[in-house]
Amino acid sequence: MSVLICADCFAQFGGGKSEIKADIRDGDRIALVGGTFIEREQQYGYFELALNLALPETNFSVRNLGWSGDTVTAISRARFGNQQEAWSHLTKSLDLVDPTVIYVGYGTNEAFRGKEGLEEFKANYAKLLDELEKRTQRIVMIKPLPMENLGPPLPNPEAYNANVELYGKAIEELAYDRGHSTMGMNASFAKYQPSGKDEPEHLTDNGMHLTEFGYWYLAPKMVASLAPWTSELPLKAVAANPLKPQDKVLVPLPYASAPGKEAPQSIQCAIQFFQPGKSVLKGPGDAPEVSATTEQWGRGVDIPATALYAKTEQLRQAILRKNQLFFDRFRPQNETYLYLFRKHEQGNNAVEIPQFDPLIEEQDKKIFELKQPDAFDVTFEKTAD
Repeated sequence: MSVLICADCFAQFGGGKSEIKADIRDGDRIALVGGTFIEREQQYGYFELALNLALPETNFSVRNLGWSGDTVTAISRARFGNQQEAWSHLTKSLDLVDPTVIYVGYGTNEAFRGKEGLEEFKANYAKLLDELEKRTQRIVMIKPLPMENLGPPLPNPEAYNANVELYGKAIEELAYDRGHSTMGMNASFAKYQPSGKDEPEHLTDNGMHLTEFGYWYLAPKMVASLAPWTSELPLKAVAANPLKPQDKVLVPLPYASAPGKEAPQSIQCAIQFFQPGKSVLKGPGDAPEVSATTEQWGRGVDIPATALYAKTEQLRQAILRKNQLFFDRFRPQNETYLYLFRKHEQGNNAVEIPQFDPLIEEQDKKIFELKQPDAFDVTFEKTAD
């Protein structure tokens, strides 16, 4: 059975084989390192979802090492210890993941210190980069987001946002000097406007921390900043020339529908057929056939999308399951008894923690399988001249 080739496409982003900054390859292990913005992403999985949909043919894994309230000195990771313990915890976590690509996001907390703390921030970030660069040179530095102005009784964030801009420029300078990429969503964040009554007025719940909708909204912008070739176009596919019996069209998965919103029943798909005539597309299951001329398919035709969106949600749920398993591996709830000052009581149980590894890897395999495009049957009907 010959298979039609799907290229450069998935809903809202583009997609395909083009390079993403930091050059993600088969077998890559991506570590997400940072504070609250990074840690909370694992609860929703939208950035990882968007990244996987952008690269359906690339088999990589993602591990979230975020720690709420953290700084470039890793101070939040001290637990019951000191600064040295905090730094050691971060380096051991990096060793656990053994990353080949690192996305690192700091500056949110440090920006509260304004100009007074800027030079110290840059020095500490340089030290962190020295540590990260021992593992990989493929590093993307994420700039901090500004605060939303939610109005009284919350304070006006204007002064803080000026500091965020200052720290963001410092991050850009560090990245440039050391040959790394940057990711910034400030413009997209600031330009957000609800597109309808069913969309929330804000992207955060307190001015600083993103809601689930906020992560959903920003995830494609984050991927677009890594992959400038992406675009908000219909699904696209390229057909074999000429069509043969039993051929199929591989239709990529669309990005998830907004949280709490029903997924669209159809989505536009553009296919370049090389023969003049009419082609009929039939999706899996009991989805109705869609017939259109070669010219119409080239412009884009609505196809049934219920099954596509359902598979996208399956993929996101697999990502969330993997994230939970890795969190339990990376930060077990009873680590005081397993590793710290009460390990003399139950430290023997620490041997069970690595048993999470095969369960996590199983989810990695499931994620790769689920993100593959769906195969649609196609038949060609030659029309009279």
